[in-house]
Amino acid sequence: MVMTDSFVLILISVLAIAAAFFKRGGAKKKSIAAQAKPPKNTASDAALDDVQENLKEELDRIKAATDGDSPADDLSDLGNARKRR
Repeated sequence: MVMTDSFVLILISVLAIAAAFFKRGGAKKKSIAAQAKPPKNTASDAALDDVQENLKEELDRIKAATDGDSPADDLSDLGNARKRR
């Protein structure tokens, strides 16, 4: 009888310790959304803005060249200027 009572007491103790361990370990984990989100990179944002602005300016120059009196000459001038850079 004594052995059965001590076995039950030991089993309950082990289960309580395991439950406390898992409960404590689960509280420290970050959510999946927080883990998957990359850190903010301001350098890449600035570079991306610069590239998009340059693209818009180039497209505006090309559009202006195609709308002019001599589109072929204007486009060839743009191409030649680009080659020299």
